[in-house]
Amino acid sequence: MTIEHDYFRPREAPASLLYDAFQEEAKHRKGRDVDEWIRLELEAVHRAAVTYAEQHGLHAPTMEQVAAAERYARGSADYGSKWALVLSQKMSAINNTER
Repeated sequence: MTIEHDYFRPREAPASLLYDAFQEEAKHRKGRDVDEWIRLELEAVHRAAVTYAEQHGLHAPTMEQVAAAERYARGSADYGSKWALVLSQKMSAINNTER
């Protein structure tokens, strides 16, 4: 059995969790139109981010913040990783300014 390593996957939460949510939803792209799979991937990452934030005392991002992080990552070779890292930094940064 060969174990595949994903070099783009962030190592620490919440970025790793957000990346995994995106990757899991991306597996279902086939058979969907582009608008649908984009919407569903955004929703999956948003759900994961909100759940993690609530459990760990971080800022729960809005859907617009999730979408903004996704737009920022577009065109990057490490798209999924960049999306997850940018969003997780936003979740932590807002929380830190509220202290």
